[in-house]
Amino acid sequence: MSFLSDMALNQSEIEVVCGALEEWCEETRTALDSDDGRDVATVMLGLYKTGHGTKDSILEAMRRVNGE
Repeated sequence: MSFLSDMALNQSEIEVVCGALEEWCEETRTALDSDDGRDVATVMLGLYKTGHGTKDSILEAMRRVNGE
């Protein structure tokens, strides 16, 4: 499988990751369109691809990473 096909998401997967990203950015007052927002998006995509398949699971993992 190619790198691009590994990164491809279907609509429901996009909604999960975007929902988590939007909630996280709102909670942390991080602009989606900032360097930090893009970094968070990258981390969340990685979390999703490694088994965190729900918005809540992604957010819980992010909180653990940030020591919350």
